[in-house]
Amino acid sequence: MKFMLAVLLIIFGSILVGLTSNSLGATGNNIMYLAGIGYLIAAIFIAKGKKDTKSRTKKECDV
Repeated sequence: MKFMLAVLLIIFGSILVGLTSNSLGATGNNIMYLAGIGYLIAAIFIAKGKKDTKSRTKKECDV
């Protein structure tokens, strides 16, 4: 699930970074670029986050 969210954020962030629109002007293009970079950074942190698996101790394994 985390992997799919990271992939979606990467795709959306790449579109925002690469997209330019003359109607938005220079400021609007810069805001879209920064938002795209933010999405890419968020995707990196989600993908590099800790695994969901818990490390079990020997006591927990002995039932």
